[in-house]
Amino acid sequence: MRDDKEKLFDILEAIEIIEKYLSERKIYDLNEIELAGILRYLEIIGEASHSISEKIKNQYSEIPWKLIKDFRNVLVRQYFDIIVY
Repeated sequence: MRDDKEKLFDILEAIEIIEKYLSERKIYDLNEIELAGILRYLEIIGEASHSISEKIKNQYSEIPWKLIKDFRNVLVRQYFDIIVY
């Protein structure tokens, strides 16, 4: 089982990759494969955030952990509702 440090590293790495692709571009400039990759990294952020220990979540209560998890659930379970122009 992965520990909090590894999960936080996963989140950081996913953010860095997303920033790399979107630093000078807009989401609507991405091709379908790039967009799918961005969405996958957002899923990773949500999944890792969800499984972070309560101790860390309480220590960093300013982070909207539930919102991040809920966003991930929309990406995974309601993907058909996501419209990207």
